Amino acid sequence: MSNEAGARTIRRGTGRTVRRPVRRGLSVAAVIAVGFAGVTALYWITHSSETVTVPETILRVEIEVASGRVDVVGSPDGETTLDFSARSGWLRDGGIDHEVDGTTLRVTGGCDSGVFLGLWCQSDVTITVPADAVVVAQVSAGTLSVSGLSAEAILESSAGDVLVSDHRGPVTAHSAAGSVELENVDASVVKATSSAGSVYVSAVTPPTSLDAESSAGDVTVEVPDDVTYDVETDSSIGDARVEVPTMSGARHEIRAFSSAGSVLVTGIRQ
Repeated sequence: MSNEAGARTIRRGTGRTVRRPVRRGLSVAAVIAVGFAGVTALYWITHSSETVTVPETILRVEIEVASGRVDVVGSPDGETTLDFSARSGWLRDGGIDHEVDGTTLRVTGGCDSGVFLGLWCQSDVTITVPADAVVVAQVSAGTLSVSGLSAEAILESSAGDVLVSDHRGPVTAHSAAGSVELENVDASVVKATSSAGSVYVSAVTPPTSLDAESSAGDVTVEVPDDVTYDVETDSSIGDARVEVPTMSGARHEIRAFSSAGSVLVTGIRQ
């Protein structure tokens, strides 16, 4: 039995009446709002940045970053610098470290301590290296961008895009959960693959061997149209079109495949 004031009346067997106030819980929306405000206030506790010049001669660069964006830029002057910023949250501390071993520069970045891997922590870095340095880079969660290099590059992102531009030299690029884009590539050997994204390759010179493959996205290959290619294409779901001169056994080989998308091999007029 209730009265108008919102109190609940309880009648006991003794005939005595006891009145107790009705407990009203916080609304779910209010709880979420309070929690979000608190989390937002603590999202980024610290944000640090630094520029480092590496005086040693560098011929090889090895990069491994857990969470963040990595940009590698080739320098025709042969200089090596690191510009990085680390953002740390209340659960994780971000940071970038580097060391030089002979002519090899190793750059690592990640999140120290905390329970939730990669939560509220990010380490972004731009690495300027000699254009003719070999680069091996891996990013666990973030975009990997490389431009202006003239030596071999082996690039991988587990959860982000891989972007390559103005590259001269053999290149292997793979993303497990993102797109792969290679533009203005001058290389004899090119391999671009994605497990869950589109693949795009634009070559300014005819490659000797070009592999482009996606498990879940479109594949587009653009090559000069003034030579003949040995082309192999296949698409499980989608069209496969070839718009370049072809001949079995030609010196320049192209293999383009997609398990769930269209495939296009087209020519660029020189």
